[in-house]
Amino acid sequence: MHDISNTLLKKSELTACLCAPGIVAEALEQLMRGAVARTAFADCVRCDPVLALRLRLLPADLGDAQPDLLRALLLAVPVVAGTAQTAYAARWRQSIGVAHLAQALALRAGVADAEAAWTAGLAHNLADYLDPDLAHPAPAADWFAGFDADGWVADAVRYHAEPLVRGRAAHALVRIVQLAYHLVTRPDAVDSVDVRAALGALQIGAGEAAQLLADSQAQSRQHALRFGLADLGVQTQGMGFDRLARLYAGQAAQSALHRHFRSATGSESVFGLLQDSLRALFGIEQACLFAPAADASLRVTALIPAPPGLGALAIPPDDAHSALPRALVRNAPQTFTRGEAGAALADEQIARLLGVDTFISQQMSLPDGRIGVLVAGNPLSGLSMSPLWRFVLAECADALQPAFAPAQAIAAPPAVPDDAIPRERVRRAIHEVANPLTIMRNYVNLLSERLGADSSVQRDLGIIADEIERVARIVRGLTASEEIGPPAAASLELVSVNSVVSELVRMALGTLFAPNKVNVQIDLNPDVPPMPLQKDLLKQVLFNLAKNAVEAMQSGGHLKFSTRLVMVDGQQHVEIEVADTGPGLPAAVTSHLFEPVISEKGGDHAGLGLTISRGLVERMNGQLSCTSTPQGTHFLIRLPTLQNGQVPITTTRYGSM
Repeated sequence: MHDISNTLLKKSELTACLCAPGIVAEALEQLMRGAVARTAFADCVRCDPVLALRLRLLPADLGDAQPDLLRALLLAVPVVAGTAQTAYAARWRQSIGVAHLAQALALRAGVADAEAAWTAGLAHNLADYLDPDLAHPAPAADWFAGFDADGWVADAVRYHAEPLVRGRAAHALVRIVQLAYHLVTRPDAVDSVDVRAALGALQIGAGEAAQLLADSQAQSRQHALRFGLADLGVQTQGMGFDRLARLYAGQAAQSALHRHFRSATGSESVFGLLQDSLRALFGIEQACLFAPAADASLRVTALIPAPPGLGALAIPPDDAHSALPRALVRNAPQTFTRGEAGAALADEQIARLLGVDTFISQQMSLPDGRIGVLVAGNPLSGLSMSPLWRFVLAECADALQPAFAPAQAIAAPPAVPDDAIPRERVRRAIHEVANPLTIMRNYVNLLSERLGADSSVQRDLGIIADEIERVARIVRGLTASEEIGPPAAASLELVSVNSVVSELVRMALGTLFAPNKVNVQIDLNPDVPPMPLQKDLLKQVLFNLAKNAVEAMQSGGHLKFSTRLVMVDGQQHVEIEVADTGPGLPAAVTSHLFEPVISEKGGDHAGLGLTISRGLVERMNGQLSCTSTPQGTHFLIRLPTLQNGQVPITTTRYGSM
């Protein structure tokens, strides 16, 4: 039995192959014309080796059933640009020339399917369109596995360049594509002995073959002029425009994805649309979704159909060897490859049951408020950095958000203070706030694409994107229930307290601490386990405390964040201490520290920061206290490692912080 890595069809590699921008542009124009241009659309895309195959591997009614997804696919395909256009045009002219001639030979000889001859001829050099930076590409013929019942198209692609004498007894489709390739690529091939012998086997004379070749070359030139691929050189001054066009194409792709996911009829159908998106845009056929169960372990869900065997797996949330818990704890995509040294055996089993040799695990919002882990099989290398990947996940998450609750008619509204803002006015304001937040998020994605792969820049942009999303969640929460009690277990996620502290310090270092001459120290206990919490609440509390500390040290100072484990009444707690070296608080202030007051700081200070912070800590079943001396002020957050009766989480070190 062959190893899975040798037989696996990696459709994801096909999504990295370059397409002709002229063909993509015309295909989009025809697609926008709707059903009346269906034939023109098909005639256009069949001239692009990559597009023709990608669409053949998808459902035939994709354009009718999901037009927005098809438009997103076309807007997102990588296209050739700049100085690479000259070499690309030469490859494409060879592809289209062999396709035309193979089709003509098949029609003349009547011994093979003319459409199959076109497809095999067009794709004979398909691997030449692959991104050269992609390691270990699959042979082009592998992409045709299962294309036809007996595999003749794959054979025709596989053996197109073999000597004609080797194909004397081969299937007719193989012989026709071989012959077309040799006639197109070899000067004066029609006069050679081996070509004439191959033509004779098809009962075609040399003179007739020469005429068929001349006709196919004429048609190829017409297609090249039509799609801007004639041998006219490269206009390098257009490279900047090409780059800008791709950025706006990405924006348009997100718009199409937005409409695609908004076609969902319920939360369950959102995940069906997600599967369609993974398949069409990234070539990902195998995916599943894990979520925290009642015992906090990660178990497969039914939201995305998965092999039954996965139901037997329960992955501990503190298993640092598994990519799934790491994706949750680190809030970042994690990649797994079969045979990886030190990897969790559970990951090996997930890959085996999915039938993949690599997968990426990524946080994913669930309809009930929990945070799960999406497992996507055989992704293209670097997929998690792709703006299109982020667009898909962001639009999927937005589609899962509950719609604003409709206003309920009531006979006698309760009396409100004269200065209270009407609830419906708040709703309208929140609805409008969502629009600029979406624009900000989109422009962060555009900047991420434009600024390239610089790790520090991408990290900073990631922080901005996370904070925009946090603001969005706060705004959305204003229309939710006003109950401020402890959150339901379903709304909790496994959170690394140490990671939250580190992330906060990294986020505020250049914007809050350094400009105010505040030195920061962190002392984080690596034994602090992941905890079931609402991450945004903890981040908001820590930022409020840090901001207050900086304001207290007007001439600069020292701020220290510490975490530790303690036992209180027989139960394990995590303590987070925020200590500054400011002048301390007056006794009159400390006696009313957590009460809402009118702040004396002026500006945008409402005097509510510590009141809100204490309320948020109490929502997490914790306590917030303060001690202050002339040498500094210490705030202490104490949180139980269990929430709402959940089982304990064992401790595993994730490395030093």
